[in-house]
Amino acid sequence: MISLVHIARISSFTIFQAVCSTAIALVIGLTAGFWTARRQFIGRRFLLSLSSVPMCIPPLLIALGFISVWGRAGVLNKFFQYCFGLQEASSVFLYSIGGIVIAQGFYNFPIVMATVCDTWAKLPDDEANAARLLGASEKRIFHTITLYQLLPAIVSSAMLVFLYCFFSFMIILLFGTIGTTTLETEIYQSARSLIDFKRAGLLAITETTLAALFVALYSSLEQKSSRTRGVSFSAEHKRKHIRSMKERFPFAVTLILIALFFLAPLAGIVGNAFSSARESLTFATFLRMLHLPGFFNALGTTLWTATVTGFLCMTIGFFYAVLLRTIDPLGKNIFLRVIPMLPMAISSVVMGFVLTLLVKRGNALLLIIAQTALAWPLAFRQIYASLSKLPQETEDAARMLSTKKRHLLFRIYLPYSLRGMLSAAGFCFAVSAGDTTLPLVLALPRFNTLALLTYRLASSYRFNEACATGLILGALCAGVFGIANALKNGRNRQR
Repeated sequence: MISLVHIARISSFTIFQAVCSTAIALVIGLTAGFWTARRQFIGRRFLLSLSSVPMCIPPLLIALGFISVWGRAGVLNKFFQYCFGLQEASSVFLYSIGGIVIAQGFYNFPIVMATVCDTWAKLPDDEANAARLLGASEKRIFHTITLYQLLPAIVSSAMLVFLYCFFSFMIILLFGTIGTTTLETEIYQSARSLIDFKRAGLLAITETTLAALFVALYSSLEQKSSRTRGVSFSAEHKRKHIRSMKERFPFAVTLILIALFFLAPLAGIVGNAFSSARESLTFATFLRMLHLPGFFNALGTTLWTATVTGFLCMTIGFFYAVLLRTIDPLGKNIFLRVIPMLPMAISSVVMGFVLTLLVKRGNALLLIIAQTALAWPLAFRQIYASLSKLPQETEDAARMLSTKKRHLLFRIYLPYSLRGMLSAAGFCFAVSAGDTTLPLVLALPRFNTLALLTYRLASSYRFNEACATGLILGALCAGVFGIANALKNGRNRQR
């Protein structure tokens, strides 16, 4: 039986690595948020487009990218070995706490960047200009005015990144060493390797309790953020060009860090996918992969399970959004508002562990139900955001014309939310398709997805094939997510 001291040590490390990863995401995200919000430069739109990467690229692919660039046999270590005649890898930081927090921090920094940029670009200058007239320095203005105005966006995005890192599984599983185990990986090892369900259960209760506390804090902070602390936003400011050396140096440092720890791993996946042990820039890896037994079966399984999951998430999210719109339009019912937050306190490993205890032999339907139970709040948030913009006058007029609720549902709510629903379905499709954790934990017999196939190829040291499979998976997720995002933005422009 695991001791309370051991549980406390694992819990402390889990929180510690999440805090450190969030700190890195905040530093890079805030800096990049300033440049994209207030400065004009070549590549600005491209940098902003990176905000979709954490949403549509699975953590497994990012881990593969870091291994291809920063791993013992990665591009940079091979480069240093060639240049300096080294016999061993010069950089092995990746397989340590440093590698874990850097990978997670840079993987999630676009979430902070996008949120902060959207707020920073529309902050009013009245208070700042008044402070300048009174002789305040730019540093003092930032600390006393700008930072205070940005605080809701910073806290909200930071808490979201913290929760992602707290539940991190694949990166910890691949990069973790002795002493770097987290609650997620420990639950998985206890249930799958040690077959110690009591130990796994105790760890699962501990993790879920801690996560529930963090989710409650996140919910409270998000409600305060929605009030925006009395800040009335203005139109987007005209962005200035970067000319002075005082700005060029930190700007260059920011771009270099993003290039090394974010863009390079993404490029590493592509590079390894189009190379082999004998030659580079070849399609031989893809040809070998296409002949792998089970590849097309994994592709088909990924497509149909993710499609069903996306549809179910969209449907549940829509009806719950309608329920809140009709029963609690002012947001006073705390119970109804808390329900969509509850799945955020349950990790994929815990969900998979509970299901293995309840069901002796799982199947694809069980996986779809589990993924839907965890992902439907993501769809609900997008759909409800669209539905909340429906003018009350339109709804009142529809009620006067017809007393039948189905007319209001199908003629007002559904058409108005349609693009948001399709966007939510695409987003949940990408989340389901890229999910490696639940299929791995459930260990379904004769079941394979692209994400599972990628993990198994990487575990068997078939790295080029793993990157090729992962590249197809990433392109599939990114393509569906991009279409969904385009639908959402198209709806916003129409309004």
